Amino acid sequence: MTNPVTPPDVSPSVTAPAPSEGLAESELMMRAEEVTRDAWTWLQEHVLTPENLIAISVQLGVIVAALLLGRIFAPRVRKLIDRGISKLPEQVREKAEQIAPLILDHGLRPAIWIAFLWIGQTALQGLGQPYLLVRIAASLATAWLVIKLITQFLPEDMRKPVMWFAWGLAVLNAMGVLDDVLIWIDKFGVPFGDGGFINLSFVARAVFMAALFIFAAQWLSKRLKARVETLPKVEPSIRILMSNAIQIGLFIAAAVLTMTSIGIPLGGLAVFGGALGVGLGFGMQQIVANFISGVILLSDRSIKPHDVIEVDETYGEVKSLGLRYASVITRDGKEHLIPNEQLVTNKVVNWSYSDDKVRVKRRFLVEYESDLRLAAQLCIEACADQPRVLKDPAPKCLLMEFGDDAVEMEARFWIRDPQNGINNIGSEVMFGMWDKFKEHGIDLPLGQDEIRITGDSELKVRMVREKAKKDEDA
Repeated sequence: MTNPVTPPDVSPSVTAPAPSEGLAESELMMRAEEVTRDAWTWLQEHVLTPENLIAISVQLGVIVAALLLGRIFAPRVRKLIDRGISKLPEQVREKAEQIAPLILDHGLRPAIWIAFLWIGQTALQGLGQPYLLVRIAASLATAWLVIKLITQFLPEDMRKPVMWFAWGLAVLNAMGVLDDVLIWIDKFGVPFGDGGFINLSFVARAVFMAALFIFAAQWLSKRLKARVETLPKVEPSIRILMSNAIQIGLFIAAAVLTMTSIGIPLGGLAVFGGALGVGLGFGMQQIVANFISGVILLSDRSIKPHDVIEVDETYGEVKSLGLRYASVITRDGKEHLIPNEQLVTNKVVNWSYSDDKVRVKRRFLVEYESDLRLAAQLCIEACADQPRVLKDPAPKCLLMEFGDDAVEMEARFWIRDPQNGINNIGSEVMFGMWDKFKEHGIDLPLGQDEIRITGDSELKVRMVREKAKKDEDA
């Protein structure tokens, strides 16, 4: 009998070897080689065959030919379009000359590329030849043209994000997988309302509708505000109030239309709107107060654009009135944005509220020995010499007070353009008075102190200059 085969004697202290890092790396290398081998096999079977290489070459030739033809025909087509625009009526030609460069400079050559690519695709399809590469190139060229034209009308900070997002959609559409990707993404979302579902399609539709309605509201607001500005019998403040009301109403309408178009029930916003109103009432009291004050200012016309006002230490011309603040430009070019509440609750000096005529006063001193009547006449002549000073009412010079050292007089004259400055015209009048007083011997008082020394007074003298000189020499 043969003995059964017994297993080899294994010492209890010896354990089975664990997989080493070298084995793991070798397995990864083997898998990488296997993937590479499969890819190369697929390329050999489906791409690198003579038939496929010829088809790829033909498609690449069509693409290159379309690019060359676009470069050749673009200048010629541009000349034909410019020639056609020059033959249009004058009003139509001016508008066409403004719009044409925006479109032709960025879109003419890509449009010709697209035309030749679609012609090439149709020709290959009619001949029964593959046209996948040409279709992808035509789709990408079309996307490039559309993105280029649309982004020209967007704000500068929004162009790049919109461009990258649009290019992602264009690449997916050109590869033919856009619908599948959208269906897969739409599976993820959050339930909303009665059977609603917030997903990518909902967000994209909401963004698109909001952008569409806001753009329409902004465009219509500009047109209506321009029309309101031309109303002849309406005060400027009422025109501003109407323009702001139109703008706010249109944007509220845009928000309501956006929510309605994407299926958000407006009735469900009542509770949220009430809570939001209470929160705004406590947290935005100043803003609401300025808003209401702006409506009051625009309706009662106490302050109007181009009025000259003085608030605290601010003196200037009202450039514009808004619902939150008023813009006041001072004579030194500074533009102060004063909250409307301050204009309603504080004391405001309106130099041109009911009439644009303003009286300016300037006081001066004359020596007692001078001819006061001559000084008053010269003062009136100096006022009349200035072109900004009105002849009616005529300027006057009043004797105000007999002072201790001199006679105090005051020049009073009227101007009609306070927005051009008050102090500057006062300075010009004073300069004119100075010249006339010197010419006619009218003396102005010079401040001086009189020292009297009696017989029993003691006078002490110190040579300060000599001492200072000795200190310098030391």
